[in-house]
Amino acid sequence: MIVDLTIDHVGSAGDGIAEKDGQSYYIPLTAPDDWIRASIVEERGNGTLAAIEEILSPGPERTDPICRHFGTCGGCSLQHLNPSFTAQWKRQRIVDCLSMAGIEGAEILETTTCPLASRRRVEFIAAKRKKGVMIGFHLRRSHQIFDVGDCPVIDATLLALVKPLRALLPPLLPRNSEAKIIATVTENGPDLMITAKKELDLETREALAAFTAKQKIARIAWRQNTKEVPEVIAARLPAEVLLNNVPVTLPPGGFLQASKAGETALADFARNALSDARNITDLFAGVGSFTFPLAATARVHAVEGDEELTNSLQAAANRAILNVTSETRDLFHRPLLTDELNAFDGLIFDPPRAGAKAQAEEIAKSNIPSVVAISCNPVTFARDVKTLMDGGYKLGAVLPVDQFLFSPHIEMAAVLKRD
Repeated sequence: MIVDLTIDHVGSAGDGIAEKDGQSYYIPLTAPDDWIRASIVEERGNGTLAAIEEILSPGPERTDPICRHFGTCGGCSLQHLNPSFTAQWKRQRIVDCLSMAGIEGAEILETTTCPLASRRRVEFIAAKRKKGVMIGFHLRRSHQIFDVGDCPVIDATLLALVKPLRALLPPLLPRNSEAKIIATVTENGPDLMITAKKELDLETREALAAFTAKQKIARIAWRQNTKEVPEVIAARLPAEVLLNNVPVTLPPGGFLQASKAGETALADFARNALSDARNITDLFAGVGSFTFPLAATARVHAVEGDEELTNSLQAAANRAILNVTSETRDLFHRPLLTDELNAFDGLIFDPPRAGAKAQAEEIAKSNIPSVVAISCNPVTFARDVKTLMDGGYKLGAVLPVDQFLFSPHIEMAAVLKRD
């Protein structure tokens, strides 16, 4: 079935949305005011998924994609939109989610957009096929893999690894198998963690060690599945990142903010918001992206659920002789309680996408003067902020940070103060 549609707006998932004859249509890769001819794909919830057959008249926000893989690669969905429109659209996502939570009139700053080629952490998919190994990303709306040639989003150092990895992996991977490769830029070269169902023999280990030396890799770790502890196969130099000029060694596959520019924007916001605090707790601290900037002027107690991240953070703080303490604690099941929180005059929390419901409820009952909330999910962000406001906190400025270029995702930071 073919239907002509005019796109009304872009929805929260990044698809264009059109209304016709009382029916909602979701059309990927469209822009507001596009007039298109579309084919029906399938029913989706209360609407219908459709695909572009022809753009009859482009809307004013449509632009030419900068990557030849756009439309094929599943990584980007918004390259066809003007960057200024995307920045405003992402800002509006935060406004809308706050409004849905009952929060109106918030001060939402303009979006800080990170530069191209700034993603310093990426997950490649490697697929062993009859003719060799394909390395890249999933096709759009598919589990199939395509070979990546260009990518305007990721750091050039990581993109340069694709061809050498294609040459390395064919004898290492079983036929018709797949592997995941997490690649991270560090100060001493790329850090790789490979997840693949294969027992490593001596020949494979020697090949990985030789690859580490030839390609100037900092470290290669291997695991057979995501539940295993990674085994470091070769380490040329420490896989270190600088956090406020403090060298911190990342655990294999350890979480890190997606870009240095995004990390800096969020850290600067937090540092300004908590400038008067002298005793701060950093919850969901990770490897210390915010701990170390804040530790320049305050005592910081970092709490993180991953023991390896906690140990790396504390070791780096000890080497730098910083007033930092740490604690490994599952904040989802055992949040810091009100009496514990009241020992601090500043707090920052940056939970995973699920948010920090239990922890926010405890913070709302505390008397901490200043709180910074950071999130990569505007829905759970709005929920947790509303919890704090219901507990007597006043919402200040909210900073949107776009370090997930050309995707619907947006990071945000907010300051909340006790009256």
